[in-house]
Amino acid sequence: LSFLLEMTGADSVTQTSHPIVLKQSESTIIQCKYETASTPQALFWYIQDPNQAPLVILNAYSQAEDIPLRFQNRFSAFHNKTKKTFHLNITVAVLPDSATYFCALSPTL
Repeated sequence: LSFLLEMTGADSVTQTSHPIVLKQSESTIIQCKYETASTPQALFWYIQDPNQAPLVILNAYSQAEDIPLRFQNRFSAFHNKTKKTFHLNITVAVLPDSATYFCALSPTL
């Protein structure tokens, strides 16, 4: 798993910057902390598989049924407005989860 840093104007997102290595069935948390001059419209987690366009996994308002089937019951995120964090929780990792993940303050597609 690898991660990118996304920055826009005065807003910024900082996330886990080093590759995370997991065995199948292990769990991890990918940290995302943001700074913004205003209240963010929405927070998003994306996945990008090699040679593919980024895909939205979830956002701060996603319901379980909104999450793509590939990630349901294994991926979740909690928005802590006080600490300005939106960490992605991955449980029971599987080989297809190996990809680049990034956090964004607003839609980037």
